[in-house]
Amino acid sequence: MGSSNLFFPYYSAAYTRQYLTKKYEQYNISQSKSKSYQVSYSFMYHLQHGQLYFEQATKAPTELKPMLLFYGLVQMLKACILTNDPAYPENSRVLAHGVSTRKRKKSTYRFLDDEVKIQKNGLFPHFLNTMFHVKHCEGEQYHMQILLQHIADMHPLFSQLQQQELSYKGKFENGYLLFPSKVLDCYHMTANRFEQYLEQFKSSNYNRKLRILEDNQYIRIPLSSLPSMLFSPPWLFSQEGTPYLLRHRKEYMSTYALPELAIHYLILYNLSMISRYEAEWWGELIHTFDGSDLPFILQYLTIAENKIPKIIFDFLK
Repeated sequence: MGSSNLFFPYYSAAYTRQYLTKKYEQYNISQSKSKSYQVSYSFMYHLQHGQLYFEQATKAPTELKPMLLFYGLVQMLKACILTNDPAYPENSRVLAHGVSTRKRKKSTYRFLDDEVKIQKNGLFPHFLNTMFHVKHCEGEQYHMQILLQHIADMHPLFSQLQQQELSYKGKFENGYLLFPSKVLDCYHMTANRFEQYLEQFKSSNYNRKLRILEDNQYIRIPLSSLPSMLFSPPWLFSQEGTPYLLRHRKEYMSTYALPELAIHYLILYNLSMISRYEAEWWGELIHTFDGSDLPFILQYLTIAENKIPKIIFDFLK
């Protein structure tokens, strides 16, 4: 089923009003029924516009994809925000992107080495707070290579091109999450110490009442329920829902513990700015196959195109 079919139920005003009313009641928002009436068409149009951008991105040449994907994501995020903030946008401050890029040095510029900076106001801090209750730090900088490494589907390419094994692949089995037992060696932890480590992450859904089981092959982590693919640090998820755990635990104690939608926003914002304002660098990158950035960008755009609508669908669900 194509990602476009996922959103069909929301293209019924009656269903959408019912859906939004239920959401607003859940968040104890007053006048939930009348607010759902006011917001329903705005919600549907944002979702539909987002989809149109994504559908055009699948047909567009690489040169235009970042812009289409970024604005598709922006529209879908606005629909998501309306599910628990019917007053959005309350003021013009929340309409800015909320992120900025640095000035480029033409001759030696590499996308993987680039950074984006978080601003005080705008869509980025607003959706982080509204959708995920995550507070951002103004002035925080995010590095493109590290952001890409926090997308599980990118790991095979890093392994192939940089000889970097970034993660351990896990699986779900009978209420447990299984990872290779060498995770403990890599983290320099006993099973007991690993339990304490997981307790820091509420959304890991680690069941504190049970112990982690260990044998020669696997560690078995008991779960209270299935972790959400939206944001369940320290787990990362591939498009298929396979769980992964980064080999370097310091990455998750840092600022990079972001919901995956936020990671896509930062990468696509930067790529869309480059494709619009750095035409020469962007054109040369795509047509000369020079440097090491292109495979990562092409792979990333393919993943974003398919994965973002699924994550948005999961959030709405």
